[in-house]
This record gives sequence, C-alpha cells and structure tokens, in this order.
Amino acid sequence: MFVPIAVAVVVGVLGWAYQATKPPPPKICGSPDGPLVTSPRVRLSDGRHLAYRETGVSKEEAKYKIIVIHGFDSSKDLNLPASQELIEELGIYFLFFDRAGYGDSDPNPKRSVKSEAFDIQELADKLQIGSKFYVLGVSMGAYPIWGCLKYIPNRLSGAALVVPFVHYWWPCFPSQLAKEAFKTLCVQDQWVFRVAYHAPWLFYWWMTQKWFPSLSIMAGNMSIFSQPDLEMLKKLSEIPSAGQEKIRQQGVHESLHRDIMAGYSKWEFDPLDINNPFPDNEGEQGAVIFRDAGCGSSGAGGGCSGMGISSSDPSASKDIGVPKEQAKYKVILVHGFDSSKDIYLPLSQDLIDELGLYLVTYDRAGYGESDPNPKRSVKSEAFDLQELADQLELGPKFHVIGISIGTYSIWACLKYIPHRLAGVALVVPVINYWWLSFPSELFSKNYKKQLARDQWKLGIAHYTPGLTYWWLTQKWFPSSSILERHPIIFSKQDVEIIQTISKIPMPDEHKIRQQGVYESLHRDIMVHFGKWDFDPMELKNPFPNNEGSVHLWQGHKDSLVPFEMQRYLAQKLPWIQYHELPDSGHLIIHHNKLCEAIFRDAAVAAMVLGVAGVLWEHQKMKPPPPRICGSPNGPQVTSPRIKLRDEGI
Repeated sequence: MFVPIAVAVVVGVLGWAYQATKPPPPKICGSPDGPLVTSPRVRLSDGRHLAYRETGVSKEEAKYKIIVIHGFDSSKDLNLPASQELIEELGIYFLFFDRAGYGDSDPNPKRSVKSEAFDIQELADKLQIGSKFYVLGVSMGAYPIWGCLKYIPNRLSGAALVVPFVHYWWPCFPSQLAKEAFKTLCVQDQWVFRVAYHAPWLFYWWMTQKWFPSLSIMAGNMSIFSQPDLEMLKKLSEIPSAGQEKIRQQGVHESLHRDIMAGYSKWEFDPLDINNPFPDNEGEQGAVIFRDAGCGSSGAGGGCSGMGISSSDPSASKDIGVPKEQAKYKVILVHGFDSSKDIYLPLSQDLIDELGLYLVTYDRAGYGESDPNPKRSVKSEAFDLQELADQLELGPKFHVIGISIGTYSIWACLKYIPHRLAGVALVVPVINYWWLSFPSELFSKNYKKQLARDQWKLGIAHYTPGLTYWWLTQKWFPSSSILERHPIIFSKQDVEIIQTISKIPMPDEHKIRQQGVYESLHRDIMVHFGKWDFDPMELKNPFPNNEGSVHLWQGHKDSLVPFEMQRYLAQKLPWIQYHELPDSGHLIIHHNKLCEAIFRDAAVAAMVLGVAGVLWEHQKMKPPPPRICGSPNGPQVTSPRIKLRDEGI
C-alpha cells in the first residue's frame, strides 16, 4: 500500500504546486465576462488594443508631441500638474496610454522591453502624430524608454526618464556597486526581484503566497516614501482618480506582475551600451538630481517615525504650560516607543491656559539624554517617575499620562505609588499578552491575529529575552512590523495623521536612540513583554473616595492593540473609565481635535496621550555597550538633568 499512497501524495503535491504557480486567466476588456471598455482605443497589428488619452493643444498645432509612459500600478490617467498656461505657452500635445494589461489595454502574455517600445511606435503611427515624437517615462515606465532608445531611436525627438527604475543585473554595473545598492532594499523586495530575474515561472506564486511578505510598494509600506513624497501623496489624495480597481481590472498578474517580470527579466541589451541617439545634438536628453525630492517628484504618484513622533525642541527634560506655582493640573507625561520628551502634542495655548496645565515630559531610561538602566523594570520606571516629581517639586500629588508602550510605567505607578497620584490616563496602552487574568482563548485569538514576525518578537522577549537583540537585528527573517513600518499597523486615520505631521519639523531620529538601540528600544520591549511582578487586572481602585479617576482611551481600528483585550481589561477593572473611539487607530494623540477633546474631557481626572514606535538597526548577537551622555566617548549633555539616588541621571 505504501507505493500507491506515496505516488498519490506526490501527484497531489505536484498538482497543487502547478495550480499555485499558474496565474488565473485575464479578464479582457470587452469580452463577455470582462470589464467594459470606457476609453478610446487603437487596434495593433497583432490584434491587441491600446487605450489612450489626449490632452494639451491639438496635435496639428503642437510644437512638442510627447508620449507619456506611466509607472507601476498607474495608468493613462496619471496626473501631471502642468498648468494650462505652460502647456499653451510651449505648445505641448500629450498622449497618455495604458500599457499592456493595464486599464483598458489588452494584456500581452509576451510583454517585454522590446514589445513595449514597438507598442509606443505603433500607437504613434495609428494616431498620426508624425515621424518623430518625444517620450517621457515615469519610474517603472522608464524601461519602455530604454527600449525606445535601443529599438526605435530614429523616431525620437527627445527622451526623459523620471525617477527611472534600475535593473540590478545590467552587466555593465560594477558587481560591488550593484551588490551594495541591492542590499539597501527591504529584504522582501530583494526576494521579489530575485524571483523575477532567476525564476519568473514562480513569480505569480511568490506574489500571492501568504507565508512571507512580498513587495513593499504593493503592501503600501509608508517607509519607502520620503517626506516630499508624503506631502505629494496627501495633495494627490484630494484629486479624484480612476481608482486602483480600474488600473488592475484585467488581473493583477497581467498588469503588475508582468511589469516586474518584464522590467527585471534578462534583457537583450545593456542600456549602458546604447549609443547616443542624437549624435549631432538634434534631440534632448539629460539627467537631473533633486537632493530633497523622492520618487513622487513627477507628481505621479514615509518618512515619519510612525509610532514615535516628536517635535523639534532639543532639551532633555522640558516643561510646558503655565508656571507650576499657578497650575491647576501638574502632569507628567510618559512617552511611548522610539519617542522622547520631545513628543509632538497638538495642544493650543488657549486650552493650556484654560485648564491651567503644567506639563512635564522626560526621556525614559536609555532614551535621548537619560542614562541607561541595565536593571530597568516595570517597578524601576515608577520610582524614576516619582523621584523626578520630587526633584522638580511638583508636590505630594500629580497627574500621570502614559502613551502606548509607555503605559507600563503608569500601571507600575498604580501598583507602587498610588498615594502620589491625582489622576491617571492611559492612551492606547499596549497589552502584555501574558498577564495572568486574560482567558487563554482571548489570548490565543488575539495573539494569532498578529503577523508571524510579531508573534516571534513578543514570544522571544517574554520567554528568552537574551535573544531579543539578535532577533531584532538579524537579516534572515522579518522581525517586527513596526520596524518595517508595515501598513497593517496603520489605520486610515493614522495615515492621514502621519501625512499631516510630516510637514512639521522633527528632531534628528538618531538622538532618541543615541545611547544605543538596545538600551532604548530593545529594553522597552523586553520590560513590557517580560514577566511582571503583578497582574494589572488585580489592582485596586487608587481613588476609592472618587478623589481622582483613571481613564483609558482606545481606537477601535488600532492594529497594534486589540480592542477586545482592552474591553476585557476595562470590565475586570470597573473603576477605569473606558473610551473607545470607533474610527481611530493608534495615533489619536497626534490628531489635534482628538487630543484637545481628550484633554478637555479628562481635565479633572487626568490628561491623555498615546504613542508606540518603530525599531531600527544593527547586527551581532551581543548588544554594544551604551554610549552614556557625558562619558568620554558618549554624546554631550545639552539639557538640564537631575541626579537620582542610584547614581543615574
């Protein structure tokens, strides 16, 4: 029986593998089961159709006839923000078209660099724009330009490549240069391009499998965008567009996948070997580098630190608001992950004066200019906060606000120094999945909702904290969605907030981690997700006589903190006033209206705020020693500091 069973298993596996690597048939526009044709089209000699759009002056009057080639996941509806005055002044006729498989243009199963060039030539001939024309290619749309320069240079009046993609296997690139440039890409993107180049027959499977992340741009990873890009994306979001569905309506394989496969396939020529198509300077071409621009520089369509968004004040301990002698509310704010005392708070001066608010922010141990604490724990954070209050003479009682992962300090205050608290607020507090009072089913359900990389990260921090540094810095597997700024961690509102904050001057990100990524970020994860001395759900009400109150704020669409577990926690601790915001994510404290509303609503009890963060770099198993501020090899001290009893500062 073994042989027939083995044969059946092998056949079954091979059948599954074949089906997994075989893309579905395209949904061709105009076919019985396909999308409707909604654009003018021309019929090519091989029977395919290309959809096009004409703008600008009439082609009969035009001085410049320009064919625009859109980029990846775009279409003929590409927005070029050229004013009508400029178009008329220069006499420009624009011809946009959907490349094969995009929008309303028929797919081409044999799409290549060469075929794209001849599609352009035939389109120009069908629309009778003349013997010569200009071509402009954007991003991935630049490989058809290289094809034009190789195969139809006699038809070109000029060529422009805007942020053109680069093929890392072009033969004329020095191997060391190509290798170094390739390694600057996200690991997931490196694998996508390798598969496209070395094993294109596997490409559909790779792009659709769920085991490993594939292409960062398709996942909407904001970290690929520069600040100018984010600003441009915000502007473009306000302009009506055709939508991604129409761009990919004939199948994601026929549009996006074939684009990558054609661009990163083995070319018949090396662009660096192309001869000048205008030897007598009868055409135009050139290269320009914009130092402060990103990939969106064509106008065709982050980054922000995401969870740890800070303002530009450089001081190491800072206070804002009314003088503490006149304050109604003295508040200590505990920042979140990969953040600092310079956290950005959109509070108006009018609200601060109205509430009589005196607010102190500080760098937690190992962050910014506060000394590292190799014995940092949930308990030590509470006593650091208490001693800060005493040295700054805030009085016997004060309010505390914790943000995101910074809320473990707040839970510690509720446990160890409840008598010092006048009011408490926890904003989007990060959950430790191993708190004992969580039911196992609730724990398992929400823990498994995370990406596998985050399950591993948290499991290692809890069970084998000594491996945390290695896991967060190794390059073999993705280690953290926050580290990679994976789009799954951002709600729609979070993305809008990031785009808004990207316009605000920010301090050097390096300063937050300047004493070592291990002493700041990694210890934060190890402490929060480690084994606690107490279970927060067994805490007693710190205000039994209603002399103060505790507030907890949670976004319903927060992908970092499960609202189900937060609800359970609030049910177990009925003395917590629970606020769940239906359309909000994790960055509610940076939304000006929400921030002020939270402060105003919780004025007497406790102000509010919340942030988490992003991880970053380094390798090696053993973490490097911290670079302590003020030590011979450490950063300079540029802020006022206080000396603690344990000799830390």
